Amino acid sequence: MSLAARSWQSQGQRRHPGTPHGHIRSGVPWYRRRRILLLLALALLVALASMVLAILAATYQPLSAGGDGGGSFPHLPTGTGIRWVSKYLPAQELYVPPQHGTFALAGSIRNNGSFPVTIEAVSQPRISLLTAAGRVLYIGPSDQHFDHFRVHVLRDVTLQPGEEIEIGMPLRTAYCADRRSYTNAVFFLVTERFFVFTHTVAVPFLEGSAIVLHAPGEGAWGDVCP
Repeated sequence: MSLAARSWQSQGQRRHPGTPHGHIRSGVPWYRRRRILLLLALALLVALASMVLAILAATYQPLSAGGDGGGSFPHLPTGTGIRWVSKYLPAQELYVPPQHGTFALAGSIRNNGSFPVTIEAVSQPRISLLTAAGRVLYIGPSDQHFDHFRVHVLRDVTLQPGEEIEIGMPLRTAYCADRRSYTNAVFFLVTERFFVFTHTVAVPFLEGSAIVLHAPGEGAWGDVCP
């Protein structure tokens, strides 16, 4: 090949600096692509973990009835004629006849989970024959002493894992009731907060039992009115 031809060939096939044999590498370098893929995988893993945690937190419900309950509570009025009855032995139910005024029922709430849960409020279901008649009170684990009890208003109370509180609910019943008809009140409602999620759950008044009430009456003959 002549000198002129070589000179022409070298001018027509200009090599890319830094690449052997004139081959041009285009796009993102391999180590940068690997870094981007790792970042994308990490972001996807974090998103999936956050979604799973959000679902678990939104459905997390560790509360249950504790071991205490009955028809009286410190600093709240005691009802008339409230007593334990045994229709089917050995189970017992708490009989509540119609009341003239406000009375108290006691219950308990226990945290059976592995994380703290905050109790915001206690209320009664809309379909219940028991109507809330004041602020709910509670006695915490450190408030029970041999000679006295310290009673607090229940509001944003945090239960640690395994902790239990006793609560007193001021209530009312229908003034008149049908003496021949009975019904049960099985649970009350607890509004709880875990992480950033708040929901309302049903907690039994008495584990394995119920509150026995008369069905509402109209004040006619055969009804009982206090």
